[in-house]
Amino acid sequence: MKCVVSLICILAGFCWTDITLLAQGQESAASQLVEPAEVKALIDRAVQALGAKGSDVSAIVSDPGYLSVHGWPRFRDLIKTHAKSSSITIVTAEEPGKRLRVRMRLVEADGSASAGALVYFYHTNAGGDYGPNDARVPLAGSDNNYARHFGYAVTDSDGAIEIQTIRPGGYPDDNAPEHIHLRIWCPDKQSFGGEIWFDDDPRVNREAREEAAGDRIAICPVAVDAKGQLSIDATIRLD
Repeated sequence: MKCVVSLICILAGFCWTDITLLAQGQESAASQLVEPAEVKALIDRAVQALGAKGSDVSAIVSDPGYLSVHGWPRFRDLIKTHAKSSSITIVTAEEPGKRLRVRMRLVEADGSASAGALVYFYHTNAGGDYGPNDARVPLAGSDNNYARHFGYAVTDSDGAIEIQTIRPGGYPDDNAPEHIHLRIWCPDKQSFGGEIWFDDDPRVNREAREEAAGDRIAICPVAVDAKGQLSIDATIRLD
């Protein structure tokens, strides 16, 4: 079973709109951070790797050697700039947590595929944290600026992307459901924000479902294959 949700362009009152407006100055400040020598060397190595034939974003984001620089603005900008594929792996093989495959399809108001959209996504680790902040980068703006599990993908001709990751944990000592944050930029420059929740999460109670309906949050059934890997499928209508 797939979940379907509609997202309204530049949602008034939706968290992504507020974060974008309030954090612009902080993000600008973050981009001016001075990188320690070891951080600069790692990011420079990633630049060279992505410039080489055959290298892709998955190979960098899922490489444990680069985990310590995931929070640095230049590294995140690098991943965004080189995002060309509709499929990406954003966790290392050693990352704790249950493996999760996320397939998300974007469609226009008329049901046609929204191809060529850039999708940014991020979430917590299995313990419900956005860190650890291995590189000790000063935290500027909101969690969307430094979450360790993040990535970018571009929707294919069917309007779809696929993410290989782990199931995020809910925030410790908080009632917020487990979730994946989304930010979508369409070729026509429209911007959309949203979240994906998990239908089997005990925190997704009736009150949470009512909140989700008002905020255009997708609540997706979770499937489990014979090997124990989890998967969710979401169709998101942009109107």
